[in-house]
Amino acid sequence: GLTHRITLVELDGQRYVVDVGFGPQGPRKPVNMSKQESSEGDRVFRIAEPRSGEFHMQTLKQGEFHALYKFDLVRYGQADCELGHFYTHKHPTAKFVNNLVVSKILDDEIRSLLNREYWVITASGDQKQGIGDAHQLKAILENELGVQVTSAESRYLFDNSPGVNAPADN
Repeated sequence: GLTHRITLVELDGQRYVVDVGFGPQGPRKPVNMSKQESSEGDRVFRIAEPRSGEFHMQTLKQGEFHALYKFDLVRYGQADCELGHFYTHKHPTAKFVNNLVVSKILDDEIRSLLNREYWVITASGDQKQGIGDAHQLKAILENELGVQVTSAESRYLFDNSPGVNAPADN
């Protein structure tokens, strides 16, 4: 099922993909559909069309482009996305059911929380910080990510999130 939505915008005869919901590895700014590269500081994106009508949002990593997701230009409605949406927030093996995931994308850095690890991703490199207790989790959620939680909520989130993970990557 469909699990991700993007917005297509046309401006001055050019089409762009606007995607504000993919997370820390996704583009922060519109990406031109013309296959030209779009730079965001140290990050580079492009839209590839490996097969007619099949488009891939790609990002440059270690000198090679990698697909983040694929899409087509068929018009979808709310009902078309219900099954995928239901899976991502209800299925017992879905990523968003089993993990604490929060990201904040800023102009010069990406802040990303995945379970008990907090990442700050910048042009000069990635910094990882382990989260040792519910108080530290509450401080990061509120002060770094702008998410207000009570002490009881941060305790619940800490107690119910897996310990160690790989870098936040969708």
